[in-house]
Amino acid sequence: MINLEDIIIDQRKNEYIQQIKTKLINKNNIYYKKVNKYEKIILSEEFSKKIIKDVHNNMCHIGTKQMQNKINPLYTANNLSKNIKNHCTSCEICIKNKSRGQNKYGLMSHLGPATEPFEIVSIDTIGGFGGSRSTKKYLHLLVDHFTRYAFIVTSKTQSANDFIKLVKKVTDSHSIGMLLTDQYPGINSKDFKDFLNQKSVTLIFTAVNTPFSNGLNERLNQTLVNKIRCKTNETSNKLAWTTIAHNCVDKYNDTVHTVTGFAPRYLLYGTDVSILPTELKKDKSQLEWLEDRKFALKNSMKSHNYNKQIFDKNRTEMNFNVGDMVYVENGNKLNRNKLDELRVGPFEIIERKSNSIYKINTGYKKTESNLFHVTKLIPYIQTNI
Repeated sequence: MINLEDIIIDQRKNEYIQQIKTKLINKNNIYYKKVNKYEKIILSEEFSKKIIKDVHNNMCHIGTKQMQNKINPLYTANNLSKNIKNHCTSCEICIKNKSRGQNKYGLMSHLGPATEPFEIVSIDTIGGFGGSRSTKKYLHLLVDHFTRYAFIVTSKTQSANDFIKLVKKVTDSHSIGMLLTDQYPGINSKDFKDFLNQKSVTLIFTAVNTPFSNGLNERLNQTLVNKIRCKTNETSNKLAWTTIAHNCVDKYNDTVHTVTGFAPRYLLYGTDVSILPTELKKDKSQLEWLEDRKFALKNSMKSHNYNKQIFDKNRTEMNFNVGDMVYVENGNKLNRNKLDELRVGPFEIIERKSNSIYKINTGYKKTESNLFHVTKLIPYIQTNI
């Protein structure tokens, strides 16, 4: 790996050594320099870069600290530690294949906040329900970001008609400002987009493989599935999962939300959903109800700020530009083979869609497959090692 003759040739060419060699330690025609308690072989910076690369590759792409522990006690050269770090952080094989030790780019952004009901809503789909006393397989979920009120439709498919039916549960009586959703074919269809245009609803897609972009829905998905599972297995007298699902959503809407501090049904309609007897319930005034809505918004913002603080803790803010080269995640981790590259590229950024979404020239035919969240990108760093 490291050839003695190469070290001797490098030192003969090193003008620094030739100028001060009488002050250096010479052992077997190799010059050493005393650095603290170590006698270190002197290398030129150029030759040290070659050794860094050879050691890194030969030792199966060890990290910066391990590289420094391997090289620094034995050798000295200009910018040795700096060049070790630069090589490890810019190594294309490491960037593409390591699951740990990579810098994380992109801070949490926030759509909204919604300041009133149906200003922002989001849609998601949960599959895997087939066979539970129903031929239907999917639960389509719409949630209002302000009140956290949930609407559902159960169906056999994920067609445009299913999503239109779901959205009509709201638009028949309210106006929707903005709809956030993952990129399902039914939602990306002309029929669904035409329906939204008729209703003057702005459609916003999340980037590929970024469930946290629609975190409110993702969390509610887990909550509802847990409720449905519990009720399904509560007794031996099984009901259709679709019947149980509608009941669970009703109960969810009547439950105080841990973020807002109020039940979704109360925030949306002002309905008293407490478990007091009907005779003991007291109607709140319009003013009290509106004040509670303001307090719910404050609670939502407080929760978001806390979540952002946790998410951003070990991340670096990054603004890419059109023309930058980046690596992108290699599809969904559930669809990758164990030893497939975790990232592919580098590819060129061809458009900045928003503060957090970039269009990448990956060569995918579907336009939406070329949209990536900033947290899924790693910059390409040119190295001369």
